[in-house]
Amino acid sequence: MAEIDWQRQPGFDLTGTRALVVGFANPAGRAIANALAEAGADVAAAAATLDGDEVMEAKRASTDAIKAGRKSFSQAWDVTLPTNVQVSFRQLVKEFGFPEVLVWNADAPLAKPIEQTTDMEFGRVSQLNLAGAFYAARSWTKSLPEGQPGRLIFVNSMFGERGIPQGAAYAAARGGIVGLIVALSQELGPRGVTVNGIGTGWMDWTPGRGPDEIGANRLMRFVPMRRFGRADELGGLAVLLASGAGGYLNGQIFHADGGVLTHI
Repeated sequence: MAEIDWQRQPGFDLTGTRALVVGFANPAGRAIANALAEAGADVAAAAATLDGDEVMEAKRASTDAIKAGRKSFSQAWDVTLPTNVQVSFRQLVKEFGFPEVLVWNADAPLAKPIEQTTDMEFGRVSQLNLAGAFYAARSWTKSLPEGQPGRLIFVNSMFGERGIPQGAAYAAARGGIVGLIVALSQELGPRGVTVNGIGTGWMDWTPGRGPDEIGANRLMRFVPMRRFGRADELGGLAVLLASGAGGYLNGQIFHADGGVLTHI
């Protein structure tokens, strides 16, 4: 990503801000990291798992930020282990500085009938999607300097608010993120911290979405835009929520879903 020369509006200028994006198993992590760097933020990138592909994607996002003229730092976390999250975050603060903006983007999808879902599968979905988010938010809050405002942004799924067949495990974990957002917005708001979510619909990386052609995909009838979403369409919203312009947005989930939730 080359450095972009553009005139930032004061409310959206993130120059001097440090951000951490956690989770690069889907394209949203890198797109959001790039958008924050383009807006002026220094951006650290942490894989949510030790999976080689995700770790490499986090490193690429860090390289993008450096190419854009920003400071960066890359890590590989195992967000299912609270001690790992705590130790990794402490190391990041020591090496990179405290990130005033934390974007949580870990994602472990699962589509399976409840009677066929194993304990191991349910545990993995719950740990990666929900428990890790709690651990990360807890570590971030423990390190939050007194009087320091901040931004917590959780990239979530519409399935946390709408049911879908064969989605019980995933919807339960994603619904927990909704509860985390609304509770933390109340708890941390008095400290100058805003807590919000970005609710994605069917994206062009969603497993099992089917073909992209309208006539060949019955799923498209539920999407008013008649197409799947792209990762780059989440970056601007993340910049808004991270910026001064979004300073009074709190406890909200902003849906980038092409209008799906107005239909179903």
